[in-house]
Amino acid sequence: MNEFENGSFVRKNGIWLVVLAAFIVFGFLLFKGWDKVVNQEIDGKMETVTGSFNCLPFKDGTSIDDTNCVLGVKSRDGFYYALDISHIQDVNTDLKVEDTIAVTGFIKPESEAATSQWTAFGIKGVIRVNTLLRTR
Repeated sequence: MNEFENGSFVRKNGIWLVVLAAFIVFGFLLFKGWDKVVNQEIDGKMETVTGSFNCLPFKDGTSIDDTNCVLGVKSRDGFYYALDISHIQDVNTDLKVEDTIAVTGFIKPESEAATSQWTAFGIKGVIRVNTLLRTR
């Protein structure tokens, strides 16, 4: 009888050990690449620019007034960027000129934006905006 009880004990614990091993293997396979960047090409190029919401300066020195103000961002390092908001996902709609903002998106250098609507402005690049939020 003692031998039968030992065999049953081993069989019950053996089943639990197999179930535990299966959970460990499944968990390892599930979480193995959990923090992996899926789109390295896309995620690697997205940048955040923080600065003030401002009128973009004209290349030819034309003075800026309410009728010809095209809003962009003046970064904290003094460069101006135009904002392409055609693909925006999250925006703060009550922004005013001189508000501090953070813009996240893909930056196209000025040389690539030379044939665009921003050719008249003295900008470093065009940000294809993903998010635009007020900051402090």
